[in-house]
Amino acid sequence: MTIGLDEQVDARSTRRRWLVIGLLIAAIMIWHGATPLTPGWMHAAHILLRKLFVVPILLAAIWFGMRGSIIAATVVSLVYLPYMFVAWSGQTAENMNQGGEVVTFWIVGVLAGWLATRERRALQRAADMSRDALKALVAALDAREHQTEQHSHRVADMAGRIGRRLRLDSRSLTVLREAAVLHDVGKIGVPDHVLLKPGPLTDEERRTMQRHAEMGYEILSAATHLREVAELVYAHHERCDGTGYPRGLAGQAIPLGARIFAIADVYDALTSDRPYRSAMSHGEAMQLICSQSECAFDSAVVSAFADEMRERHTTASQSMTEGGTSR
Repeated sequence: MTIGLDEQVDARSTRRRWLVIGLLIAAIMIWHGATPLTPGWMHAAHILLRKLFVVPILLAAIWFGMRGSIIAATVVSLVYLPYMFVAWSGQTAENMNQGGEVVTFWIVGVLAGWLATRERRALQRAADMSRDALKALVAALDAREHQTEQHSHRVADMAGRIGRRLRLDSRSLTVLREAAVLHDVGKIGVPDHVLLKPGPLTDEERRTMQRHAEMGYEILSAATHLREVAELVYAHHERCDGTGYPRGLAGQAIPLGARIFAIADVYDALTSDRPYRSAMSHGEAMQLICSQSECAFDSAVVSAFADEMRERHTTASQSMTEGGTSR
């Protein structure tokens, strides 16, 4: 069901973009066909409008790559060719001139589609390399702390589930998951005697530990494509009442993604063993988080989180019951 939601969001976005392209082609065609050929300045406007057919083709290339630009060029050609033969019937020289315009549409479509696809692939390769390097940092941190990597992936999974309940779009969900996976990357700069200390931290040690949000931001923001991820990491220890760190943001000033995975982060931390305390039960952790609604956490996010956990535990209980019955 959750995968279906992501697909529905992507499908809606795709339909909207094709609708924009289709409306643009129709508007240009209508305007072009309605523009008279005389006087001379109107003829010039008529020619200029014909050139505008490359705009939807370029948009399709940017949004959908080669496949999109070819489809757009095909649609423009199918729309334009009947007009060409009707408006310039029997005028061979003019038909050849108009045919040259159609060839231009295809040249623009193929070149723009090729360039857009090549650029997208190059950017994706660079982004993947950057993400792999950062994930290697998280793995290195896990070798020190023995829990960070697994913790981060659990937080990412839960944050994604909450985000879908709150109807985040596909891109926002991707940013949210990436931020959740990388949210503790700044701990790479926290000394071992603080990070691994089995007892309570001193005030100075606590300030050192709290710098991990800022250090994570500095690491991630160095990569242009991770700027949005960096903003969420920077804010994931802020509290809705303004008493969090590092900037003391409050309420809606805290990015929604940070408000979401802050809850997932706290829940996973509470229900996991740490050097300085034993894990809480699910019920104890839920009670503590719900008691902090509107104080530390966004009440709408807490509600979505509670619904998700309730559904998961109901499903788990049903599975156990069915398993017991089958035996």
